[in-house]
Amino acid sequence: MENDWGGVQLLLSPLVQSRDAEGLYLWSMSSLPDEGEEAYEARHLNLVSEAAEAGYAPAQFTRGMYYLFGDMGPLDPERAARCFAAGSSQGYPSAQYEYGLALLRGVGVGTDKVEAMRLIQAAAAAGNETAQDFLQINLGSGHTTDGNE
Repeated sequence: MENDWGGVQLLLSPLVQSRDAEGLYLWSMSSLPDEGEEAYEARHLNLVSEAAEAGYAPAQFTRGMYYLFGDMGPLDPERAARCFAAGSSQGYPSAQYEYGLALLRGVGVGTDKVEAMRLIQAAAAAGNETAQDFLQINLGSGHTTDGNE
């Protein structure tokens, strides 16, 4: 299938111009024609950050992953946990899973096993396969749904 950049630009331009969070996030996901890697990464990070600050849960999750792994910026587990908490509070399953793991393991945030398991179970119930796999592996090895071992 041939890339229709003109069509994408036509659809997303009004959203980007109005600073719509979802539009900014979508615009951040592809490099522009003739855009170098360094320019793309800078634009991408700026747009993801703007969308996250505007409250767009997928952007909050993406930004959290960058902080969690030190990708495209500093390694910062506390900021990662805050990003995941923000996305989780909106019911975004990937953020629920990651924030649940942070709470379970005390990474960047205090430990709360009960809330951790609630969030991981919510993510699994919403179809997050990683959360489903986590529960299958861990519930089968002596872990209970209330966070007690």
